[in-house]
Amino acid sequence: MSLFQKKGLLFSLLVVFVISIGTSAIIFINGQTKPDAPINKVVHLSANALTFHEVDKLDAFAELIVIGYATEDFRAREHVITAFDDGTMQSFHTNTPIRIEKILKKPEDFPADQQDLIIIEPVSLDEDVKYTADGYVEMQKGDRSVLFLMRNTYGDYGLINGNLGKFSLEGIRQSSVPEAATAQQCSEYAAFRDSVMKKYNLGEDS
Repeated sequence: MSLFQKKGLLFSLLVVFVISIGTSAIIFINGQTKPDAPINKVVHLSANALTFHEVDKLDAFAELIVIGYATEDFRAREHVITAFDDGTMQSFHTNTPIRIEKILKKPEDFPADQQDLIIIEPVSLDEDVKYTADGYVEMQKGDRSVLFLMRNTYGDYGLINGNLGKFSLEGIRQSSVPEAATAQQCSEYAAFRDSVMKKYNLGEDS
């Protein structure tokens, strides 16, 4: 399968969770959840998305790679859940505002001096219930990370490769991987993170 075909495949899979803000199917947008309400339930859904386990392949696939951080707490972000006509959930995502500190790779039409961007994460919140794709853990406010992004047909950039699409510069935190991750999964995440840091010559002081 060619790289172009792979991109088409991944995009079609991401569409399940990445729907534009302007769609008429939106049934929930942030603002109905109490800011201090606890998250009492986490619902894990499968995205069946293509996952890269080699940084060179992920680099080649991503359109935009940046070092940046979320500027808002998770609850304060815009959470979007869409539904079919019968009320069945169709898709979900969170629109996360980030501040870009450095661009590592970009398409020609992306401004070299752009600092603020809203990206799509495959996770959402409805009152005290969090929905997440393949155990994805949302970005934490202020956590400087390497982010691998791809643009959808609406022109919005979404994070790709799940938890292996964002890597904190401040080390591996509890929030880097799902709570239920096995020791092997944590080890694989650590090894992938090391390869990302090495490829882009990054460290905790970067």
